[in-house]
Amino acid sequence: MRSPHGTKSIIIISCFLLIAAITVPSEAVQSTFNYVPIGQNPTLYTPGFEPIMHLDQMTFNDTVFSDRAFLVEFYADWCGHCRAFAPYFRQFANMVRDWYPVVTVAVINCADSFNQAACRENGVTYFPMMKYFARTATTATQGKLFETPHSAEQIRDTLLRTVSNEYMFNRYPDWPNLGHITVDSRTTYGQLWDGVPQKANYMAILFEEYDGIGAQFVMDLISRNHILGARRALSNSPLVQMLNIRNFPTVALFRRDHQQALYMQRYTNQTVKEIDEAITNDMEQGGRRAPILTTTLAPTTTTTQTPLIDCHSYPETCRDMYYVSETDMLKAMRMALLDEVTRVPGSIRGDNFTNLHEFMTLLSNHFPVLSFQNDIRRMRAKRTTSVILRNSERARLVFTHMREFLEGRKSVGSVSADEYRRQFESVERVYASPFPVNSTWQHCKGTSPQFRGYTCGLWTTFHALTVHTYIDTIKDDFVNPMKPLSTIQGWVKSFFGCEHCRNHFMHMTTTLFPLNERRVRHPHDMMTYLWRAHNIVNNRLHGDNTEDPQFTKMQFPAPFLCPTCHSGGQFSRRQIRNFLLRYYGSIKPHNRLADQRLAL
Repeated sequence: MRSPHGTKSIIIISCFLLIAAITVPSEAVQSTFNYVPIGQNPTLYTPGFEPIMHLDQMTFNDTVFSDRAFLVEFYADWCGHCRAFAPYFRQFANMVRDWYPVVTVAVINCADSFNQAACRENGVTYFPMMKYFARTATTATQGKLFETPHSAEQIRDTLLRTVSNEYMFNRYPDWPNLGHITVDSRTTYGQLWDGVPQKANYMAILFEEYDGIGAQFVMDLISRNHILGARRALSNSPLVQMLNIRNFPTVALFRRDHQQALYMQRYTNQTVKEIDEAITNDMEQGGRRAPILTTTLAPTTTTTQTPLIDCHSYPETCRDMYYVSETDMLKAMRMALLDEVTRVPGSIRGDNFTNLHEFMTLLSNHFPVLSFQNDIRRMRAKRTTSVILRNSERARLVFTHMREFLEGRKSVGSVSADEYRRQFESVERVYASPFPVNSTWQHCKGTSPQFRGYTCGLWTTFHALTVHTYIDTIKDDFVNPMKPLSTIQGWVKSFFGCEHCRNHFMHMTTTLFPLNERRVRHPHDMMTYLWRAHNIVNNRLHGDNTEDPQFTKMQFPAPFLCPTCHSGGQFSRRQIRNFLLRYYGSIKPHNRLADQRLAL
């Protein structure tokens, strides 16, 4: 039998170990340019091949709230506008790659569930979103919002102004001196070198008439600070008269032990290269070893070209690539109802609450649970058999439960995002997790990860909802064909995270191609309105850099999918209705065995 004194000793030791475990700080995890972020989603940028640092939930705080400034893009890999913005952001990152000792360009993929907490803390309500974190920032709320123009130069100029203002306010001693040189009769040559690193034996001064290119010039030369410092001076400086400078902007290069300019020329795009050559020549003439003038390497990129199929030459092959996938719809709906709805912390209230309840009601009533097996290649094929979509059947139970949950909150007209999330995750576990989150996209899989995916799954589900609502209510005398369309519109307005895409959708359905009773009068109009609206989107995006080269934004359906739908260069409305019923009525079931093989 254990003595009471022994038991007391064990309790004391256990408490001591517990206190020690609580008080010992966890090791900081900081990202690097070669860091590959944790998560399952694809990234729009390539770790290690671009001057862009990847962040995730594990590294965000320890990296951003450290000893330098950060400009962070919060994006979603599925977001069309993020994909369109990526080339400009990549170009901008290359422009400022030498600025990294002062400010680092970084990204985080908010579409990845692993990063949801970091994105919520940063108040990410749309994509893409950019925030600047000053060197002194310690919390997410201290980030400053940036515009996301499709111009690398505009982003660079905005960042430059922000960094300059921060320097003028804080005067960090280890940042380059972004202020103008002040000279009077007592200024010595040595004082001109204030702010130039002691290890740097050369100094370049840019003389400008106004507060213009000088700050960028100084920032662009940061990576050379082991050999070269940069300063700026205004055109009214006494140095201008001493050096007989007549044109602006002009750059003069000096050596620390030599007061005469080694180089002095009008500033151009070749100036930095010419300065490098002047320093190299001066050192070689002095019998010194030529320096390595930059500490950064130009980024390299790799591309993998996926073989494409010519649908004009091989229509049968392309036809097999087009189908409605239960997997795609279930993946899309979980993202739409969980990730999108709960992206912003706080309460879901007002129109957002109403739109969520309406959308959940539509799903609980008409999300497809049957697949009517027929071959869309046989234009007159009759419906013969139906197959139960087992995962969708369980998903419908989740939708029904969540509809009832929201109805229980209608009296207050709101629900907290956290409570909604907990309820959804609890309910989906009860019904054996019907949403195949770990499965790959099927029909919606792009030729590379930056194409298609979630948005394809959304459109597929929206179309399937209108078709199956029509099928489910075909014998009803009183059907409001506007209802499913306005419900879809409401969800997009309240929750779709791609701001640019959302604005385009709302403009289309309210102004360009208004959703109204004149266009949607008959039950079948709910199908054909959305079909026409989608083709308007296809027409706008055709040729865009977000277009998958295999699945181009053609007017749907293409002739290889429905030859009879095309007549004299126009679509046949009757044939289109029949095609939509066949295409969205025949759904390829989720393959659970494939998921199991993938897990193995």
